[in-house]
Amino acid sequence: MLTDLRAWPKMFRVAALVLLSLNLVLLITGPKLLKHNNECVTEHHQQHQSTGHQTDPVTTDPVTPVSSFINYTGISGIPKILHYVFKSEQVFDSYKPFIKSCLDQNPDWQVLFWSDSHSEKLIADHYARFIHKYRSYRDRLEKSDSVRYMILHKFGGVYLDMDVECRKPFSRLFTQPPVQERFAVASATAAPSAFLGEERREQTRILYGYSYCAMNSMMGSRPGHPFFQLAIDRMLGMPMLAHARLTTGPDFLTGLYRMWLNCSAGPASCQAKEPVLLYPARLVSPLMDTSLVNWESKCRPFLSKGKPDAKLEGRRKWEAMGCSQLVANGWNYDQTDDTTVAVHRFLHLGYGNQGLNKRKFNLFTEFPRIKTHYST
Repeated sequence: MLTDLRAWPKMFRVAALVLLSLNLVLLITGPKLLKHNNECVTEHHQQHQSTGHQTDPVTTDPVTPVSSFINYTGISGIPKILHYVFKSEQVFDSYKPFIKSCLDQNPDWQVLFWSDSHSEKLIADHYARFIHKYRSYRDRLEKSDSVRYMILHKFGGVYLDMDVECRKPFSRLFTQPPVQERFAVASATAAPSAFLGEERREQTRILYGYSYCAMNSMMGSRPGHPFFQLAIDRMLGMPMLAHARLTTGPDFLTGLYRMWLNCSAGPASCQAKEPVLLYPARLVSPLMDTSLVNWESKCRPFLSKGKPDAKLEGRRKWEAMGCSQLVANGWNYDQTDDTTVAVHRFLHLGYGNQGLNKRKFNLFTEFPRIKTHYST
């Protein structure tokens, strides 16, 4: 085999070695990741079936009505600090109206910007054991994802992607509970002091083939929250796959949240002790991403007269269910209403070459209110 391989042209030899390396990585890490995700899902459903929680017949995810929170007073302990992360202060012009909306809606909030150099300094100063991992990331989104968890752990506040538009002050999110809190625990010993936002379930199910997804485009917490310490610890143990969604992004965050719900990381890392709220998409991310996907074309193979095929199983069953939900909603890609606090616009300018040749502006010149933690 080696003799045959050496006889190939150089370009083909390199390609073959790359493919062999990728296959080896998947053979080593793939089963571990799948085993972990399957265990999370199994434990998650077993726990809530055993505790007698109400279940949504469509999702089998637990739902606890706000009325069960006798002493519910909203989220507490989150400081009024808004954080943005980007490569440098030269940011895409398309972000300008969304950043302005968030500053206008929250005039009494401090706003901090984290460039790549300041992000690395923060990690070197306060999370030194992570610095090698951070510098080793090959997917630029892994760097952006990972540092936002550390920023929230160190300072608290709210992290936002720059393509998130603010419709209402954050205080509306913290003090006025929605119709139902996702995955909340009525017997919690402390008031919630952290939150995540849920992606539209139709989108999660159609694109990724599972029930729900916690997004990291808008998150908040008090300083030192153990959920974000757990995120840092778990990222350290993740293999280097150069795939941000799995290693630092929404898939990673959703798996982490499932661990938090069933306390599988230990009694101190547990929803019953330190509640983390997952706000529904209608509040914080009511749009379907239409920039990269034609949803009707995507759904066509799964639907028969508007209903999912009953014979489908596994991932394809979830995909069909998501399509069925879209049909039932009249193909409504925008569920913004008068309860919506924030809207994620899915501009994708940080993905690959999406931002090439896009106009930029200086963040500090346009918005003097935005500061940095480090002076240089």
